[in-house]
Amino acid sequence: MGEDGVATDSGPYNSLLRAHFRDGDLARSGKLIEEMKSYGCSADASTINIVMDMLSDGRLNKSFLDMLS
Repeated sequence: MGEDGVATDSGPYNSLLRAHFRDGDLARSGKLIEEMKSYGCSADASTINIVMDMLSDGRLNKSFLDMLS
């Protein structure tokens, strides 16, 4: 997203994260989190909730939460 010169916030990333997590694509989800950070987007409450919900039901491990900091 940021490569095209389009300034974005975490909203579009959260939508993509939710979709990739739902599909079980953890590798792509991790890359999206890294991309989001590289373009200066901070994780917001929604991003953290997405990750926390998946942590609490066992679909993710703690490394994803560490990526948000």
